[in-house]
Amino acid sequence: MRSIFNLYYLELDKENIEKIKNNDRRTVLELYRYTFNALMGSAVRYKNNQEDQMVIVNNCFLKIVKNIDKYKIGTAYFSWVKRIAHNEIIDTFRKEKNYKELFNHEVDETIINVEETSTIDKEFEEEELLAMLNELPPATKIVFNLFAIDGYSYNEIAEQLGIGKETVKWHLKSARKKLRAKLTKVKTN
Repeated sequence: MRSIFNLYYLELDKENIEKIKNNDRRTVLELYRYTFNALMGSAVRYKNNQEDQMVIVNNCFLKIVKNIDKYKIGTAYFSWVKRIAHNEIIDTFRKEKNYKELFNHEVDETIINVEETSTIDKEFEEEELLAMLNELPPATKIVFNLFAIDGYSYNEIAEQLGIGKETVKWHLKSARKKLRAKLTKVKTN
């Protein structure tokens, strides 16, 4: 069976979009297979267990199918998908009960110096680094991922999560400190 999608660049045409809108099972399944890795890649960075990751993936995919008519033909499909995944992750985080309590930390202004840089040696495998990220507290992990991996500014993170800029800086400082300690421990072993 020949795939309806180019393996390197997805170019949805009007015919396939119509099939997806009409819930053509074959086309929707092909789209799911094509999109799965991108969605899972985003989910893995933010959720620790596989069940939560699959909830994110499936919710995102449902939004993709539901809103396929909003996709502009000829634009980068995966950019559109990653934006949907990012929004779903933020929405999920906001919905979690007591998420505000995760951010209620006393901020010591004297210890905030997020501008300091740290380097991660290339010798660490991706799995090791992902495991270290998964050990961070949920709020710290999401702030760190938004800043370090997705490239959002302090202000953007604060606005999206509904927290203060200083709280964002506190979580980044905390994440860096914990990751640095874990990296040092791994290097000495």
